[in-house]
Amino acid sequence: MITVDGQKRLTLGIVENAQLKIIDALVPINIHIIDSTKEELLIESNWFSKYKADLILTENKLKFETQERKFEVKIIKTTSSNAKVQ
Repeated sequence: MITVDGQKRLTLGIVENAQLKIIDALVPINIHIIDSTKEELLIESNWFSKYKADLILTENKLKFETQERKFEVKIIKTTSSNAKVQ
């Protein structure tokens, strides 16, 4: 796997269909586990297509559709490992 920083990393395992919960929407996602000192979650472009998602960085928002509903969440920037969305 090639990460965002251009480094080649070995995938240690995959958690298939993990139930990521945003607000009250469950959105299944495959999580690739890699050896890293950072606690980050990267979302593949096919996830954006599947959920008709739009990441609006100028407004710090994520919009997506699932379960025949539309969601809009505010992205809160944090420097700790306790990242949050509202």
